[in-house]
Amino acid sequence: MNEAKINRIESGLNGMAKKVLDAVPAQSPWSKDQIAIEIRRRGSGADRSVLDGCLDSLRGRGLIKEPTRGQFIRVVGKTTTNQPEEDTLSPQTPPARLPASAAPMPQAEKDPLARLAAASKLLRQAADEIDAAALDAAEQVQTAAKDTEKFRQLQQLLKG
Repeated sequence: MNEAKINRIESGLNGMAKKVLDAVPAQSPWSKDQIAIEIRRRGSGADRSVLDGCLDSLRGRGLIKEPTRGQFIRVVGKTTTNQPEEDTLSPQTPPARLPASAAPMPQAEKDPLARLAAASKLLRQAADEIDAAALDAAEQVQTAAKDTEKFRQLQQLLKG
Protein backbone atom coordinates (compact mmCIF):
# COMPACT_ATOMS: atom_id res chain seq x y z
CA MET A 1 0.00 0.00 0.00
CA ASN A 2 1.41 3.43 -0.86
CA GLU A 3 1.67 6.41 1.47
CA ALA A 4 -1.11 8.36 -0.26
CA LYS A 5 -3.61 5.54 0.25
CA ILE A 6 -2.56 5.15 3.89
CA ASN A 7 -2.99 8.92 4.42
CA ARG A 8 -6.47 8.81 2.84
CA ILE A 9 -7.53 5.96 5.09
CA GLU A 10 -6.04 7.63 8.19
CA SER A 11 -7.91 10.87 7.46
CA GLY A 12 -11.21 8.98 7.77
CA LEU A 13 -10.43 7.51 11.20
CA ASN A 14 -12.12 8.68 14.40
CA GLY A 15 -10.06 10.10 17.25
CA MET A 16 -9.71 6.92 19.27
CA ALA A 17 -8.71 4.87 16.22
CA LYS A 18 -6.04 7.48 15.41
CA LYS A 19 -4.71 7.25 18.97
CA VAL A 20 -4.56 3.46 18.76
CA LEU A 21 -2.85 3.61 15.35
CA ASP A 22 -0.29 6.09 16.68
CA ALA A 23 0.49 3.72 19.56
CA VAL A 24 1.17 0.73 17.28
CA PRO A 25 4.87 0.63 16.33
CA ALA A 26 6.15 -0.06 12.82
CA GLN A 27 9.45 -1.60 13.96
CA SER A 28 8.33 -4.64 15.95
CA PRO A 29 5.01 -6.29 16.86
CA TRP A 30 3.42 -5.31 20.18
CA SER A 31 0.75 -7.01 22.25
CA LYS A 32 -2.57 -5.40 23.13
CA ASP A 33 -1.27 -4.75 26.65
CA GLN A 34 1.80 -2.91 25.34
CA ILE A 35 -0.40 -0.81 23.04
CA ALA A 36 -2.83 -0.02 25.89
CA ILE A 37 0.10 1.06 28.09
CA GLU A 38 1.42 3.30 25.32
CA ILE A 39 -2.02 4.91 24.86
CA ARG A 40 -2.21 5.59 28.61
CA ARG A 41 1.35 6.95 28.57
CA ARG A 42 0.27 9.43 25.91
CA GLY A 43 -2.52 10.68 28.16
CA SER A 44 -5.53 8.77 26.88
CA GLY A 45 -7.36 5.75 28.11
CA ALA A 46 -9.44 3.15 26.39
CA ASP A 47 -11.68 0.36 27.56
CA ARG A 48 -10.45 -3.07 26.45
CA SER A 49 -13.46 -3.52 24.15
CA VAL A 50 -12.82 -0.14 22.50
CA LEU A 51 -9.16 -1.05 21.99
CA ASP A 52 -10.15 -4.43 20.52
CA GLY A 53 -12.64 -2.77 18.19
CA CYS A 54 -10.10 -0.19 17.02
CA LEU A 55 -7.45 -2.85 16.40
CA ASP A 56 -9.95 -4.96 14.41
CA SER A 57 -10.99 -1.92 12.38
CA LEU A 58 -7.40 -0.87 11.69
CA ARG A 59 -6.49 -4.42 10.67
CA GLY A 60 -9.53 -4.58 8.38
CA ARG A 61 -8.52 -1.33 6.70
CA GLY A 62 -4.99 -2.59 6.17
CA LEU A 63 -3.26 -0.05 8.43
CA ILE A 64 -1.92 -2.67 10.84
CA LYS A 65 -1.06 -6.36 10.59
CA GLU A 66 -1.23 -9.20 13.08
CA PRO A 67 1.83 -11.34 12.19
CA THR A 68 1.20 -13.61 15.17
CA ARG A 69 -1.98 -13.91 17.20
CA GLY A 70 -2.27 -10.98 19.63
CA GLN A 71 0.76 -9.12 18.22
CA PHE A 72 0.24 -6.02 16.08
CA ILE A 73 2.54 -4.00 13.84
CA ARG A 74 1.87 -0.87 11.82
CA VAL A 75 1.95 -1.02 8.01
CA VAL A 76 4.50 1.34 6.48
CA GLY A 77 3.59 2.89 3.14
CA LYS A 78 5.75 2.47 0.10
CA THR A 79 7.14 5.73 -1.20
CA THR A 80 6.53 6.46 -4.84
CA THR A 81 9.23 8.04 -6.95
CA ASN A 82 6.90 9.36 -9.64
CA GLN A 83 6.86 13.09 -10.03
CA PRO A 84 3.42 14.72 -9.82
CA GLU A 85 1.92 15.42 -13.21
CA GLU A 86 1.85 18.95 -14.52
CA ASP A 87 -1.50 20.70 -14.54
CA THR A 88 -2.45 20.48 -18.21
CA LEU A 89 -5.77 22.30 -17.81
CA SER A 90 -4.35 25.70 -16.93
CA PRO A 91 -2.32 27.67 -19.46
CA GLN A 92 1.37 28.03 -18.71
CA THR A 93 2.01 31.60 -17.66
CA PRO A 94 5.14 32.95 -16.06
CA PRO A 95 4.81 33.68 -12.34
CA ALA A 96 3.79 37.21 -11.49
CA ARG A 97 6.47 39.37 -9.96
CA LEU A 98 5.74 40.56 -6.43
CA PRO A 99 7.26 43.64 -4.88
CA ALA A 100 10.11 42.74 -2.55
CA SER A 101 8.07 43.89 0.47
CA ALA A 102 5.07 41.68 -0.36
CA ALA A 103 5.18 38.16 0.99
CA PRO A 104 3.40 35.52 -1.05
CA MET A 105 0.00 34.56 0.32
CA PRO A 106 -0.20 30.97 1.60
CA GLN A 107 -2.08 28.65 -0.77
CA ALA A 108 -4.77 27.97 1.83
CA GLU A 109 -5.66 31.69 1.95
CA LYS A 110 -5.84 32.01 -1.84
CA ASP A 111 -7.90 28.95 -2.60
CA PRO A 112 -11.41 28.73 -1.10
CA LEU A 113 -11.39 24.95 -1.54
CA ALA A 114 -8.16 24.69 0.44
CA ARG A 115 -9.70 26.85 3.19
CA LEU A 116 -12.76 24.59 3.24
CA ALA A 117 -10.56 21.51 3.36
CA ALA A 118 -8.60 22.95 6.30
CA ALA A 119 -11.84 23.88 8.08
CA SER A 120 -13.31 20.42 7.50
CA LYS A 121 -10.13 18.84 8.86
CA LEU A 122 -10.45 20.94 12.02
CA LEU A 123 -14.12 20.00 12.33
CA ARG A 124 -13.27 16.31 11.93
CA GLN A 125 -10.63 16.61 14.64
CA ALA A 126 -13.14 18.32 16.92
CA ALA A 127 -15.71 15.60 16.20
CA ASP A 128 -13.11 12.93 16.95
CA GLU A 129 -12.29 14.57 20.27
CA ILE A 130 -16.00 14.75 21.09
CA ASP A 131 -16.35 11.05 20.21
CA ALA A 132 -13.44 10.18 22.50
CA ALA A 133 -14.93 12.29 25.30
CA ALA A 134 -18.32 10.61 24.79
CA LEU A 135 -16.69 7.17 25.01
CA ASP A 136 -14.93 8.19 28.21
CA ALA A 137 -18.17 9.59 29.64
CA ALA A 138 -20.09 6.44 28.76
CA GLU A 139 -17.43 4.33 30.45
CA GLN A 140 -17.62 6.51 33.57
CA VAL A 141 -21.43 6.23 33.61
CA GLN A 142 -21.18 2.43 33.40
CA THR A 143 -18.64 2.37 36.22
CA ALA A 144 -20.83 4.65 38.34
CA ALA A 145 -23.87 2.45 37.68
CA LYS A 146 -21.96 -0.65 38.80
CA ASP A 147 -20.74 1.15 41.92
CA THR A 148 -24.28 2.36 42.68
CA GLU A 149 -25.62 -1.18 42.37
CA LYS A 150 -22.94 -2.47 44.74
CA PHE A 151 -23.80 0.29 47.19
CA ARG A 152 -27.50 -0.60 47.07
CA GLN A 153 -26.68 -4.26 47.68
CA LEU A 154 -24.57 -3.26 50.67
CA GLN A 155 -27.43 -1.14 52.02
CA GLN A 156 -29.83 -4.06 51.69
CA LEU A 157 -27.39 -6.33 53.51
CA LEU A 158 -26.96 -3.83 56.32
CA LYS A 159 -30.73 -3.35 56.67
CA GLY A 160 -31.36 -7.10 56.75
